[in-house]
Amino acid sequence: MPDTILPAAFASKLLRMLACGLFCAAVTGPHRAAGSDAPLPVVADYGEATELARGRQAMLLVSVEPVAGDPADIVGRHLERPDVQQLFAGSGTPWVFCRIGIGDTGGSQARLVDHPSLVELRHGPGVFVVDHAHAEDGLEGRIVSILPRTSGKYYHFSPSHLDELASLPAGTLTERSLILAVRIHPERPQSAQGMRDPLLAREAAAHSGHQARIRRQGHHDWQTRSQRIHGSLSGAGGYPTEVCAESWENQDLLDSCVDCVASWRQSSGHWNAVKSPQSAYGYDIRRGSTGIWYATGIFAR
Repeated sequence: MPDTILPAAFASKLLRMLACGLFCAAVTGPHRAAGSDAPLPVVADYGEATELARGRQAMLLVSVEPVAGDPADIVGRHLERPDVQQLFAGSGTPWVFCRIGIGDTGGSQARLVDHPSLVELRHGPGVFVVDHAHAEDGLEGRIVSILPRTSGKYYHFSPSHLDELASLPAGTLTERSLILAVRIHPERPQSAQGMRDPLLAREAAAHSGHQARIRRQGHHDWQTRSQRIHGSLSGAGGYPTEVCAESWENQDLLDSCVDCVASWRQSSGHWNAVKSPQSAYGYDIRRGSTGIWYATGIFAR
């Protein structure tokens, strides 16, 4: 899988074509969310939506639909709901919504959904989020969430999953996907409802990468790592705790995230940490050379 970003050259090419109106659908106007002081834009032209999101330093949520602008589309109808608009408008981060059709190509020979950076859409309809709100975190222009509407082995889309996007912390595609998988588990575990700690997030990403490199799951060198983490956490009470899991081979990102959360559910010790409220948390996942994904969660109470 690419580095989970829409490549800059491709994005620039798209924007040039989009500015000429080559990638558009029926337009719906901005909507004002109940209780919000500013309208929440819903745009049907990808180029216009991208420029608007950049100008507002906003998150861009793109709904790729079977038929562009279909008033009966389940995602389109969900995004039009006043309570959903209010949820995003009140998230503390600006948002722009965009609705396009699955057959749109941006003037190239291939559909946008077939581009390698969007492979997690499973070549079908779905939703992806491009971050134009957190340039200071190195996330400008990066795809940070992908929700395919085509069912996989473990992940099955629900419009309610869109609501979780409003409150996911700033982060990479892999990090946010694993946090989403925790939050949408039927038992609603609480570990990812607290504060996402940058240190714990980096440590989770590093250990997932370590497991992927050596192709073996485990709490390797945890005694040393936990002491280092504890010493770096400001105001932390006790020592941190860690959960690890691995997926089955050759699954895509969201299937593997849901799979790893299900694995934690089978271990009382791991699940007690995942389900319990935590003062701070960090989650991430990486894929090894054999096609197995390795997930890590690290918590501080």
